[in-house]
Amino acid sequence: MTVEPASKPAKVVRTYEALGDVPGPVDSVVLAARELVWSRHVLWHLFRRDFVAGFRQKLLGYVWIVLAPLLAIASFVFMQLTGILNPGNMEIPYPIYVYVGTTIWGIFVTALSVVSNGLIANTDLVMRTNIPKIGLAVTGLATLCYNLLVNLLVFILLLFVFGRVPSAWVILYPLTVLPIIALGVGIGLMLSVVGAVARDVTGMFVTLINLVMYVTPVVYTAQFANPALQKVVFWNPLTYLVDAPRSIMVLGTVPYWPGYLAATLFSGIVLWMGVHAFYLIKDKVTERL
Repeated sequence: MTVEPASKPAKVVRTYEALGDVPGPVDSVVLAARELVWSRHVLWHLFRRDFVAGFRQKLLGYVWIVLAPLLAIASFVFMQLTGILNPGNMEIPYPIYVYVGTTIWGIFVTALSVVSNGLIANTDLVMRTNIPKIGLAVTGLATLCYNLLVNLLVFILLLFVFGRVPSAWVILYPLTVLPIIALGVGIGLMLSVVGAVARDVTGMFVTLINLVMYVTPVVYTAQFANPALQKVVFWNPLTYLVDAPRSIMVLGTVPYWPGYLAATLFSGIVLWMGVHAFYLIKDKVTERL
């Protein structure tokens, strides 16, 4: 009897394929632009929905947009009038100075907050639709466009109240605040993907960034007796991103152009890093929401 040799087990061949190409730094920017253009109609619809819902149930309705920034500066003006706060010597009436400063700072914090919370706020859309995640992250920025217009109108009203004539360069205000918006968006994009994993990161960072306001000439001039603090203010890019738009609006000049240009370059780099980081990590976000 002949015994047939046992057949050898079939060789198993495993093939590993990449889940997707990792975008390069330039590819991330190109992809972000394409996805934002593709989803522009959805973004507009989400903006209208959120804007109307945000003010429909408020007692003062849309008037609150005008009153809120005026009430925000009331405490600083009161302290300046009573001598508690000494903002330093300035060419601009203090109420106008602090109004424009806090408005620009508010634009920065708002851009950072709405972008960092964009994915969490639109969790259902992230899970159930194929809307680009970056579009959902930045959808809240549309509110800034309306706020910029309202703030500009209130600013012109304050100028007339104090007998000042707006600078002819006031029309450049929306352009001069673009760098600080870009900085907020860049940081927000980084936090949006990190915040999906650790929800408390965004809140802690916003709290810390608000402390930076006290080393930024938002409510006072950069005139300090302490040389060390002067250096902190000098090297703080937010110093120039806040002061340049304010000076252009009121005085028609920028005190330190090199600082503003360097801060603008810094904002562009942070925005680019934020977009690239977003596309590197965004595929992990759905698992964590």
